[in-house]
Amino acid sequence: MIKENYHTHTSRCGHAIGTDEEYIQEAIAFGITELGFSDHIFLPYHSQIGIRGEYEELQDYISSIESLKEKYKDRIKIHLGFEAEAMKEYFPYYKQLLEEGHIEYLVLGNHCEVDRKNKENLHFYFSHATKAKDIIRYTNSLVRGIKSGLFRIVAHPDYFMGSYYKWNKTTISCAKKICHAAKKYNVYLEFNFGAIRRGKRVYGKEYRFAYPYNKFWEIAKKYKCKVMIGLDAHTPSDISTLNNDGGYEFFKELGLELNQKMTFK
Repeated sequence: MIKENYHTHTSRCGHAIGTDEEYIQEAIAFGITELGFSDHIFLPYHSQIGIRGEYEELQDYISSIESLKEKYKDRIKIHLGFEAEAMKEYFPYYKQLLEEGHIEYLVLGNHCEVDRKNKENLHFYFSHATKAKDIIRYTNSLVRGIKSGLFRIVAHPDYFMGSYYKWNKTTISCAKKICHAAKKYNVYLEFNFGAIRRGKRVYGKEYRFAYPYNKFWEIAKKYKCKVMIGLDAHTPSDISTLNNDGGYEFFKELGLELNQKMTFK
C-alpha cells in the first residue's frame, strides 16, 4: 500500500463526489500520510461543464484546501495542485498559478486540446484516438508538456490504449518517445488506478484494463523512468485499500520500481 497520493479530484469538476474534507478523512483512515489534490484545472477562457470546474471556483478551491491543510496539519500533509492538459495556449496561465505560490504542482493529464479550427472550443480528441495519426498527435502534445517544465507528473501516459486497440510500431515508437522525455526531464510517470477500478473488458483481441497497458510499462521499465502510483480518486472511497487491491497486484506483477514520494519546495 502507498503512503502518498497526488491525484485526487473534488466535486467541483462535476464528475466526482464527496467533500474535500471527506477525502482527507478517508486518506487518514487508510494510512495515507501525504495527500495531493489535483482537480481538473479551471480555465479562464473555456467552460466544460461536467468535465472541470468554472474558473470562478478557483479561489474557493484554494481557500478550502488551504484551510483543511491547516486543520489537519498534525495528522497528514496536504498539497494543492491541478491536473491540466498540455495546451500551449494556457502555459502562461499555468506558470502564473505556480509562481503565485498557492498551487504547488501540476499533473499532466492530456485529455483534450484547443480546437485548431475554432480556438473558442476544446476538442475532445485523445479519448477517441483510434488512428495512428491520433496517437502521434497525442504523443507530440504530451512530450511538449513534459518539455515545458511545468509538470511534475504525467497522469496515465498510456491513456490512448483505452481507445486504440493495437500494439504496433506506432504505439511502440510513441511509448519510447514518452518514456525518453520523462526520463530526460525527470518527470514521474503515473501508473493510474482509475481504469483498473472500472475492471477489465475486451479491447480489440485482448481482455484487459483500458490502461495501464503492460507493454507500455515494460518500455518505461527499460528506460528506468520514475514511476508512481496515482489513485485518481473521484470519490473518497477510491482511496481505500479494498477498492485498489487489483491495482497493487497488477503493479507488482509488472515488477516496476516504485518512486512514490515527491519533494516540495
